[in-house]
Amino acid sequence: PAGATNIQVTSLSNISAGDKIRLDIDSSGHGIETVTVKHVGTAAHQTNLSAPAKAGATQIRVRRGEGFAAGDKITVGTPASKEVVTVTAVGTQGPEGTSIEISPALTKSHIASEWVVAPGTGLDLESPLGFNHAANLPFSDRGTGISFQPATTFAHSSNEPVQALGTGITLDQALVSDHEIHAPVRDRAVKTAGYQGAAEPNLWYGGPEFTTKTPQFDRILTVEEGSIILRDASGVVADSLNYGGLVDPWAAEGDQSVSGARLSGCYSPAPGSAFTAWSTIAAPVAVNTSSGRFPDGSDIDSNCADFHTQAAASVSADLPAGSRNIKVATTDGFQPGQTIHIDSGPTAETALIVTVGTPGASTLRSSIGAGAKVLPVANVAGFSRGENVTIGEGASSETAVISGVRTHGDTSITVSAPLNHEHATGTQVSGSGITLAAPLKRSHTSGTQIFDDVPTPGAPNQYHAGNVQKHKEY
Repeated sequence: PAGATNIQVTSLSNISAGDKIRLDIDSSGHGIETVTVKHVGTAAHQTNLSAPAKAGATQIRVRRGEGFAAGDKITVGTPASKEVVTVTAVGTQGPEGTSIEISPALTKSHIASEWVVAPGTGLDLESPLGFNHAANLPFSDRGTGISFQPATTFAHSSNEPVQALGTGITLDQALVSDHEIHAPVRDRAVKTAGYQGAAEPNLWYGGPEFTTKTPQFDRILTVEEGSIILRDASGVVADSLNYGGLVDPWAAEGDQSVSGARLSGCYSPAPGSAFTAWSTIAAPVAVNTSSGRFPDGSDIDSNCADFHTQAAASVSADLPAGSRNIKVATTDGFQPGQTIHIDSGPTAETALIVTVGTPGASTLRSSIGAGAKVLPVANVAGFSRGENVTIGEGASSETAVISGVRTHGDTSITVSAPLNHEHATGTQVSGSGITLAAPLKRSHTSGTQIFDDVPTPGAPNQYHAGNVQKHKEY
């Protein structure tokens, strides 16, 4: 309202004290105003109920739980039914949303899709607002800009690109040939970035990058999604695909009416990362996979059906020689009966999968006593609500069922029943992982990658038959 000295906003990206913010649009009896930021607090987070909630409920289910934490005061409902409650626990993301425990119990019933908002502390202003401003209207922080010389020769409009060219790489000798922008520049000695396979690809791309980094819920996650459009010499589109998500719907091929849990239209799977859109948290290590047609040349004009990717994961705990169980960040795509490749180079070996269990492996950040239900762990990659985990080894080993996962701040796992034993700092907490038919011949460190098939540039694509069938069912 007019006179307020605080505004609550959904993003605080690149906003600092002293910045001037432009609010609202010019209209009759109203107007644009510019205010100065005095203090930057915390951003608001908003989502919707994914299921109805009855009066008296102490748990609600929402579409996503990122940004909500125990202790937050949140509002539930529309202006006509809005009520304020306190978050006591946040569950994990699943096909039907995330559960949030609240106190006190709801006093009103709420239907699915009603708003759930953690308002945050927002932005304190130097002076009161002069006008009323409705929720959901955009605001703009233009910053102090970039000063440069010499002065521009031409006029430029808003939204034109500005590119910092950098100082580049200085060579010991002049180039012999001309090279276009985005031509690939590779250092063959680098073994920690890009494609590392022995077979040479038919064509290298230097840019623009296929992957993008997108801010999500005050975190930066590597979200591998984009589109590729092929044009003929006259500029007419000859083929196109979306990968990792519907980035450019007009360029997507296939039945876009496909929807529902875990489905959002038709696009090619994105290679290169163990993160999946339905994981609790992104796996920490990118993996060496490819997305391709199977069989080669198959093209029924569907990004869903034409393209496949290998099953791949990173090992979450060190594997001594003789191990028959692998702890992994994700078990997606792995199945009993598969032959998998472990590691690369001189330490590489193959193994046959007997059983596929649950993902996740971490260690306790601090000791816990008998009766504890909250496990402070180093990371929560792969863990999910309802999963059985094992804590410790030997005589003090015990199992528990996860009832909640805290994915931000001090990461932790909450179990459904008190533990029977005390456990020291560094104790392993893990899912059941992948069990092998025979012991491993070599030792492998945490972060080692495992695959059912490997990329084969210049040769026919190889994808496990089970994964192809699973992808077709989606």
